[in-house]
Amino acid sequence: MTAWEKKIIDAFISHYFNSIQKTEEDHRTLRIRSSAFFPDFDTAHHNEKESYLEAAESLERKGIVQLRWEKRDKGERLKTLTCENFEKLFEEAGRPFPQTEAEKIMTMLGEKITAFKETRASEKIIMLLEFFSNHFSPREIGNGIDQQTMEEFIRLLEFLSEPDRLEKITTRASSILLYRDSKRLEDLLALCTPLLNRAQKTISVPDLSGLERSYPETMISGKLIFEYGIPGPPLVNAEGLVLGLPLESAETVKGIRPIREKKEKSVLTIENKETFYALGSPQKHSTSENLSRYDCFLYAGGYPNRAAGALIKILASSGFSFYHAGDLDPDGVLILQSIQDIAGRPVTPVCMDTATFDKYLPWARPLTKPMLRQVEKIREETKTIPGFADLLQRIEATGLGVEQEIVDYR
Repeated sequence: MTAWEKKIIDAFISHYFNSIQKTEEDHRTLRIRSSAFFPDFDTAHHNEKESYLEAAESLERKGIVQLRWEKRDKGERLKTLTCENFEKLFEEAGRPFPQTEAEKIMTMLGEKITAFKETRASEKIIMLLEFFSNHFSPREIGNGIDQQTMEEFIRLLEFLSEPDRLEKITTRASSILLYRDSKRLEDLLALCTPLLNRAQKTISVPDLSGLERSYPETMISGKLIFEYGIPGPPLVNAEGLVLGLPLESAETVKGIRPIREKKEKSVLTIENKETFYALGSPQKHSTSENLSRYDCFLYAGGYPNRAAGALIKILASSGFSFYHAGDLDPDGVLILQSIQDIAGRPVTPVCMDTATFDKYLPWARPLTKPMLRQVEKIREETKTIPGFADLLQRIEATGLGVEQEIVDYR
């Protein structure tokens, strides 16, 4: 196979999988415009042009593509290349035909389901495999899930059916245990995540979050009492110190309340770490009335991770009112929007207005076009929060943003 033949074959295979991703259907015709595929044709060296045209004609003789020529330059300038024989396309590439592979995997899944039912395996695992069997398609082949990958994933499900095997072992150690490869488990999870996400919309799927090499943490401060959903006394943070909580600990908290009971209680969520430490550390001299109004401070860390999200939900269910301080840029507004979605209640911006923006304008930073396009993700109801519409207008007009760390909140 020549270099140009390989390029044409690869382009059609990519086109094949892209079309399936968009429509979930096996189209019978794929077309590539020559001018888009080889845009430099006119200025290319004569030998390169000849190699390209010869490769296209060779693939036509093999019955893989059909060629359509420009009327005025027949035999010299291609207009389009069309492929309808996908089996030949993949055969020429030395790759299995996706539809055939998908059918083989569905058959294998059916056999595994029968075997699992005979051994009375977890109903959740059986339901997941039944979903895979009913919905597996060439699209999954395009995402890299071949028969070996699916067999390895089933091996993982069998491993997960015995929870005690997951205790006191790291993900990479588990990967060696299962696959004799320290990175294979991570790769496997990445490959199967799109299919799992589809399944999750319909059925309950096994929890694989414990296998992710991600350890979300957050920080909270304030004179608070943390009540747990497990037996034992509550945690009392009498000095209002900064406490770091990983996700596992955050998820055990069932309620949060100030040490001094009060009718109205509030939390200030803070986007950036430097500002969190400045505002959230205990006040030694009690000089800031603006900050003393808040009963606690929560580090959001940008878009809240799962640990921060868990505490946001607990604070909301515990009756706290929400305030937020963040960057004065589109992402800063989107982070507030995200916190509002998690809390399920209004969030009031703090120092996120045109007055603050104009005060710190001399030290503002330029925003790139992708940063500015984030405005498109801000919902209309978020823009109606007092001050946000004017702030966003100023940001778009100047192309600048103000970082939270330079703002004095006292």
